Amino acid sequence: MRITKTVAAATTAVLMAGVLGACGTSKGGSTNAAGEIEITCATCQKSATDPFLQFNFEAAQRFNEANKGKYHVKTLQNANAGSGDARLQYYQRLALANDLPDVFQLNSAEIKSLSGTGKLHDFAPDLKADAKWAASFQPRAFDALSGRDGQRWAIPQQQDPIGIFYNRKLLKSVGYDSFPTTWDDFEAMAAKLKGAGATPIALDGDWATLLMWSNLIGTQPAGSAFLTSEIATSKDWSTNQAAVKATERLRGWQAKGFVNADSFSGDFQNAASKYLAGKAAAVPNGPWFVKTNLKSANASPGLYDVTDAAPSPGWDSGQGLIVVSGAGWVSGTSDQTKLEAVGAFVRFMSSTDEVVKQAKATGSNPPVKVPAATVDAAGLEPLSSRLVTQIPRVAQTFPHARVHGPGGIDAAWKNLWPAYVKGEIDTKAFLSRLAAESAAGS
Repeated sequence: MRITKTVAAATTAVLMAGVLGACGTSKGGSTNAAGEIEITCATCQKSATDPFLQFNFEAAQRFNEANKGKYHVKTLQNANAGSGDARLQYYQRLALANDLPDVFQLNSAEIKSLSGTGKLHDFAPDLKADAKWAASFQPRAFDALSGRDGQRWAIPQQQDPIGIFYNRKLLKSVGYDSFPTTWDDFEAMAAKLKGAGATPIALDGDWATLLMWSNLIGTQPAGSAFLTSEIATSKDWSTNQAAVKATERLRGWQAKGFVNADSFSGDFQNAASKYLAGKAAAVPNGPWFVKTNLKSANASPGLYDVTDAAPSPGWDSGQGLIVVSGAGWVSGTSDQTKLEAVGAFVRFMSSTDEVVKQAKATGSNPPVKVPAATVDAAGLEPLSSRLVTQIPRVAQTFPHARVHGPGGIDAAWKNLWPAYVKGEIDTKAFLSRLAAESAAGS
């Protein structure tokens, strides 16, 4: 596919302006045989299974074509390109060797950890120098990608509402025409589903379980404040009543058998498989779940047609949604010539044309403001984008615990959650140790 004339013109103007640390004259060893400034991308490879990687690959080809003779993105084959437990360690090793790629993607927790190496480029001066570009992003798009001193360690890849996917057919079988709007009603429905032989909600002991923990915290009056601030600064989360209340209710679901038997696996696909097989009534995840799971060959025939997405239930103050910009493009180069090309590339990837293409390819929503008419004309997948319209309607919006929590929260949760559920430690010990071990693992 070719880049549109509009984006090509905009990109050319940006390049001529020379923002983002351009030097323009001393290309040195940064050029390839064609005389183009060449940068390496470790998240731009082809993939038959990961729609984000495949989109990145295709977008990089469009960028190369639009910038022929000027810039070129060289794709690196990287076994750790997609999200996974080993990805951070892989890039940490490269940082120690001073050999990070020129551009690649990380999630917010990984960015927190890797920024501590001092090897990531800070995009804050670039954004400050171009107010129009900076203003194109959604409000709070950089929240999860920033340092304590105002650094902008990444350019956002997407901004998504994360809700709960549910099987209308299974809910209907126990008397529910829509997803419950309160936690009490959710538990009443869960009891009926369990009695009917279905798993009320599929969890994994990691990502999905933390999503529900965030929902249970964020839908309390003081919960959003905990998830956006205290979770990053407090050394003992057991003193926060919203966290205590949420944690004990989530443990109660395990004790009552409302979750799948292998809910400690730490692998989201184990939870997803229960939903895709039609055995679980609900599973929490973001809009990309439609492309990567519901529309895959792993889903039961007709499951997409009976699936809907809803905000989380609430306590007494209404429903809520997790809204995150949890991943972004980072750069590991300090070479000013390469940074010129990196700047052009991340601008290209955050252009209206590309974010809309990404939304169509992956189901994920744009991190920049896109005119409603453009969104309508794009014909985005309806189930993937449905929760976007819910954002202004819900009582609370809040981040995922992973966004502002210490970088070690995933590993700490996976280690401690099973022991807590089995009664080996109490709530105070669990939350105290979770805070301490999360911080230690950052």
